[in-house]
Amino acid sequence: MKTEQISLSRKGAALEAYLWRDDKKFSNAARRQTALIMPGGGYQALSEREAEPVALAYLAQGFNAFVLRYSVGRGAVWPEPLEDAREALTLIRRRAEEWNVDAGKIAAVGFSAGGHLAAALSVQGEERPDAMILCYPCLGQPQCGLMAMNPPALLGTADDKTPPAFLFATFEDEIVPVTHTLDFAAELARLERPAECHVFQRGIHGLSLAQPHTSSGRRAKTDSDAAQWFDLSVRWLRRLWGDYPADQPDFRPTARQEGRYGVDILGSSLMENPCCLRLLCEYYPLLRRREYAWCARPMTIRAMNGLLPPGMGLAEERLQELDQRLAQIPLPDPGDSDRK
Repeated sequence: MKTEQISLSRKGAALEAYLWRDDKKFSNAARRQTALIMPGGGYQALSEREAEPVALAYLAQGFNAFVLRYSVGRGAVWPEPLEDAREALTLIRRRAEEWNVDAGKIAAVGFSAGGHLAAALSVQGEERPDAMILCYPCLGQPQCGLMAMNPPALLGTADDKTPPAFLFATFEDEIVPVTHTLDFAAELARLERPAECHVFQRGIHGLSLAQPHTSSGRRAKTDSDAAQWFDLSVRWLRRLWGDYPADQPDFRPTARQEGRYGVDILGSSLMENPCCLRLLCEYYPLLRRREYAWCARPMTIRAMNGLLPPGMGLAEERLQELDQRLAQIPLPDPGDSDRK
C-alpha cells in the first residue's frame, strides 16, 4: 500500500489516498475500482471512525480508496462541502492513470452527513460518481435543518442520471430515522434507477463498520448483523462492475506439453525420467533426499532454484547449463506410460 495526501483548493480541505502499489503481479487489476469515502459528523466535524478504517477495509478487498476531508465547522457554508467533493472526484478521474484508478468505476461512500454529501454529489451536476453507497444517510427534514450549515434536503431530487445506489440503515437509529433511507429507495424505484437497500433491526446511529475496532470501545457501536453491510456492499459493487479477471489457467508446463526437458518444466515431469533425475541430483544434491524431491515436484526447477537459500541455488549461468543438458535428453515415445 502507498498513501498520499493532496490539498484541495479550499483551505483545510484535503484528499487522503490509500492505493495499491503498481506491480506486475497485479496485472489483472491494473485499473482498480475505487471508493471515495465521506465521513459523517453533522457537517460540524469529521468522524475518524468512518474514515481510515473504512478506507482500509475497501483496500483489503482490492479497491483503491480515498478519504475526503471536506469543509466543516465554523466558517464553512453550504455548498462548500459539495464543491470539495466535486473537486475530489474530478481530481481522481484526472489522475486516474497515475493512481491506477478505473475512472468509470468510482463509488461515493458516505456516512450520515457524509451520506448526504455523497447523495448530493450523485444527484446534482454533470460530473457524478459511478455508484453511491449511503450508510444511515441524512436526506430529509427536519434532520437536515438541524445539521451545521443547514444543507438542503435531498429527498425528491434524484433524476434519470442518478447512479446505482446501495443503501444501509437500522430501525433503531434515533438520530436519522430509517424513513430517510426507505423514502430515497422508493424514489429510486419510481425512477427505475438500480438500487439495493438493507435495513437491519438493531444498531444505533454512527455504526461505521459495526465492528469492535471501530466502536471506540462502545458496545452499542457494534452489531454482528449490521456489520454485514460492508461485505454486502462489496458484493453489490462486484455485481455492478464485475470482479478483476482471474481466468488464466494454472499452467505448469510438462515435458510433453513443451516438447523438451528443461528448467522451466514441472519438477514431477522431470523426476519421472531417471536420466533427468540423475542430472538434477548432480546439480542439486539435496534432491537425493526424498523429502526435498517431493517438495520440488509441484514447481519448475527455476522456481525451486529461486526459493533455495544462498549457496544452495545455481547462478543463472549454471542454470542455463543445466537447461541445455536437460534439453538433450530425449522424450519418451508417445506410447510410453509417461504422459507428463
